[in-house]
Amino acid sequence: MPVPPTSASSASHATSAPATTTAHLGALAVCLAAALLLLWPLLTGQIMFGGGRSDMFIAGYSFRLFGAEWFKETGSIPQWNPYLFGGLPYIGAMHGDIFYPSAWLRWIMPVDLAITYAMALHFVLAGWFMYRLGRSLGLGWGAAVVAGVAYELTGIVASQMSPGHDGKLFVSALTPLSFWVLLAAIRHQKPWAFGVFAITVALIILGHYHMAYFLLLALGLWALYLVFWDPQRPAEVKPLPTLALAAGAVALGLGITALQVMPFFAYIPFSPRADGATDLGWEFATSYALPPGEVFTLLLPQFNGVLDHYWGTNPIKFHTEYMGALPLVLAAFAFGDKSRRTMAFTLAGFALFFLLLSFAGHTPFYRPFYEFMPLLKKIRAMGMVFYLPAFFLCVLAGIGAERVFARTVPMKTVLGVGGAVVLFALLGAVGALQGLAESMAINERYEAVVGNAPYLQSGAVRLLLFAAAGLAVLVLTVSGKLARPVATGLLAAVVAFDLWSVNREFYTFSPRATALFADDAITTRLKEVKPPYRVLDAANAYGWSLLMAYKVPTALGYHGFELQRYRELGGKDNGWQNLFSPNLLDLLAIRYLILPDSQPVPGFRQVVPKMTTTFGTPAVLYERDSLPAYARVIPASAKLAKEQAAATSVDARFPVNRVAIFDDSATVQSPAAAQPFAEPKATATVTSWQPGAMEIQVTGAEGAPSHLVVSENWYKDWTAEVDGKPGVVRRADLSLLSVDLPPGAKSVRLTFASPEYATGKLVSLASLALAVALSLVPLAMGRRRAAPEGAA
Repeated sequence: MPVPPTSASSASHATSAPATTTAHLGALAVCLAAALLLLWPLLTGQIMFGGGRSDMFIAGYSFRLFGAEWFKETGSIPQWNPYLFGGLPYIGAMHGDIFYPSAWLRWIMPVDLAITYAMALHFVLAGWFMYRLGRSLGLGWGAAVVAGVAYELTGIVASQMSPGHDGKLFVSALTPLSFWVLLAAIRHQKPWAFGVFAITVALIILGHYHMAYFLLLALGLWALYLVFWDPQRPAEVKPLPTLALAAGAVALGLGITALQVMPFFAYIPFSPRADGATDLGWEFATSYALPPGEVFTLLLPQFNGVLDHYWGTNPIKFHTEYMGALPLVLAAFAFGDKSRRTMAFTLAGFALFFLLLSFAGHTPFYRPFYEFMPLLKKIRAMGMVFYLPAFFLCVLAGIGAERVFARTVPMKTVLGVGGAVVLFALLGAVGALQGLAESMAINERYEAVVGNAPYLQSGAVRLLLFAAAGLAVLVLTVSGKLARPVATGLLAAVVAFDLWSVNREFYTFSPRATALFADDAITTRLKEVKPPYRVLDAANAYGWSLLMAYKVPTALGYHGFELQRYRELGGKDNGWQNLFSPNLLDLLAIRYLILPDSQPVPGFRQVVPKMTTTFGTPAVLYERDSLPAYARVIPASAKLAKEQAAATSVDARFPVNRVAIFDDSATVQSPAAAQPFAEPKATATVTSWQPGAMEIQVTGAEGAPSHLVVSENWYKDWTAEVDGKPGVVRRADLSLLSVDLPPGAKSVRLTFASPEYATGKLVSLASLALAVALSLVPLAMGRRRAAPEGAA
C-alpha cells in the first residue's frame, strides 16, 4: 500500500516552489548558456562537422544531403542509394535520422546548418528536459537546474556532438523527457501522458536503434518502480492495468516507427548482421565495450588518456564518460534523503545494472543477456549504454543538491565525500596514480600509458582545482553562509566549467560545407559525366563516403551496414582486393580509377594529372579506354554454391561477359555454360537512370532465354517489366541485379520499391493519429471538467 508522506518528507519537499513559466524559461536560459560554453563558435558561422574524427563529415553529411535533395526534387524519401558499395537500400540499410523530425529542417535550410542546429537544439534540450524531470520529482528550481546542467554537459552526452553522433545525442536528450512523461502518466495520473509517451518512444526509436533498445529496458524498470515501489504513488494506481497502458504506449510508439522499422528488419537477413554473416558472434558483440578499468574516467578522464593519448583496450575512443567532480559528490548525498531514499537506491541500482551492461564481455554479468535477449547478438559498442548510468547519476546529483540547499547534509559528510575527491586529485597531481595506470595497461599499450603520464598529472591538477572549488561552495552552502540563489549559481557554474574544461577537447569546428566539400579538378570532371558509371578510389584520396556528397557513385564507401553479398564479392575480408581484378572492373562498370600517383594502367588513360584534392590528398584520375557496359546481355548461366561464386568471378579465366553465375538453388531457363562460350548476340544500353529506377533498351536478340545483368546490387525490392510485362528479377554473380530475358526482348524497366515501407507508412500514420488522439482527447476533457469548477 502507498505510504503517506512523513513529516520529514514534507519538510524536504517544502523547498520545491510551484513551477511557473518564468521559472521554466529561466532554466532554459541557463541550459542555453551552458551549451554556449562549447557551442559559441557556431555564432561565428562555423559548423559542427569535426574533421576526420567525425562520422558526420566522413559519411553522415553525404547521406543526409542525398536524402534532402531527393525529397526536394521528388517530394518523397529515396529508397535506393546507388552511390556506395554498388548500391544499397536507403531506408532499410539506415542512413541516419531519415524520419526523425530533424530531417524536416534539411528540407527548408542548408543541410550543413540543419544538421548543426538540430544537434545544438538537442544539446540544450537534454539539460532542460532533465530540469523538468527534476521539478516533476519535487526538486526545487536550483537543484533541478544543477541536475540539468550536469546532464547536459556530462561527457557521454556532450562529447557526442563533435564526432557527429547526432542520433545518440537525440536519444540522450529524449531520455529525461521519457522518464518525465512516464512519471506524469503514473505518479501524477495524467491520462494524456500515455499518448505523449507513445510519441516520445517513437522519437527515441527513430533517433538511434541501439540506444533505444536499452532506454526502453530502462523505462520498463522505471515503470515497475512507479507502480510497485514508489512511496508517492497514488492509492488508486492499479499495477497491472497501468503497466498494460505503458506497454500499449510502447507498442503504439513502435507502430509510429513502422515506416522505418519494417524495412530495417526486412533488410537484416541480407546484411552483415544476418545469421551466419560476418558481423555477429561474441567477439563482435563485445567490441567497443567500456573496460571496467576506465571507470576512473568518470572522475579523471586523463587517467585513461583522452583522444590521441588514449591507452585503453578499445582501438579508438572519440568520446569521454567524464561526469565531473561535483555531480558525483552530490550524487553521494542523495542517499541521506529519507523521503527519497527508496528512489535513490533504486536509481543507483539502475545505474549499476546498466554500467555492468556497458562492460559487456569484460565481466560474466553480460553473458546471459547476450544469450537470451533478442537481437543483442547483432549489437556491438555496448560502451554507448553508459549514457544511462550517467543519466541516473545526474538525477541523484539533483537530489543531493536539494539536500545541500536544504542544509540537511551533515558537514562531516560534505568534508568526507568532497575531501576524498580532493585527495584522489592530489594523488594524481603528485604523480602517485601513474603506477596504477601502468599496472592496468596491456602490453601493446604500455608505451602509450607512459607517454600519457604528463597529461594524467596535469589532468589531476585540473580536477584538484575544481574539486576544491566545489567543496568550498558546498561547505559555505551547508553552513548557511550562502543564500540559495548565490549557492545555486555557484554550484551550477562549478559544474559547468568543470565539465567544459574537459569536453572542449572533443570539439572541432569547421567552415561551411561549401568550403569543406568544394570542387576540385577530379570532382569537377566526374560531375560532368552522365550517369550511370562507377569510380574505384584505389588511392583512398577521398575515402569514406565523401564522393557521395558530389553524387559520384563509388565501388567503396563508409557505411558499415552494406549488403553482405557485396562484401563477399568485393573481398572485404582481404582489403577489397577483388575489386581490382579485371573481371570485377567489368562487372561493376568501373569507368574511372583514382590513384595516388601517375603510373601506367593497362586499359586506362590519365585524364586529370596529379593534383591535391579538396581534402588534402594526392590523386590522379584515370578513365577506361573503352566505355564499360553498365548493363549486359549474358547468353549462358552457371550455377554455383555461394562459397565458390566470388572466387570464380575474379578468376581471369572465367568469362564474366558471357556467363552469369547464379546460386546453385536457382531455376534458370538459359543455356548452361559450356565451352566454347558463346558471344552475346544482343547488347544493352541504359537509356534512363536515376537512384532506384532504370530503363534499358536491348539491341539484337538471343535465340534462347538469356539474362540482363546490371552493374548494381540486387535486393529483393527490385521489380522489372520486360516489354511492358512483369519480369523475373534474380541475383547474379553473387551480388548483382539481373533480369530474365525471353528471346527477342527489347526493353526493360527496373524499379526499386519496398513493400515494407509502403505498408509501414500506413501503420505509422494510423499509429500516430491514435497517439495524438490519446494525448489531446484526455487533455481537452480535463480542461472541460475544470472549467465548471473554475466558474463555481
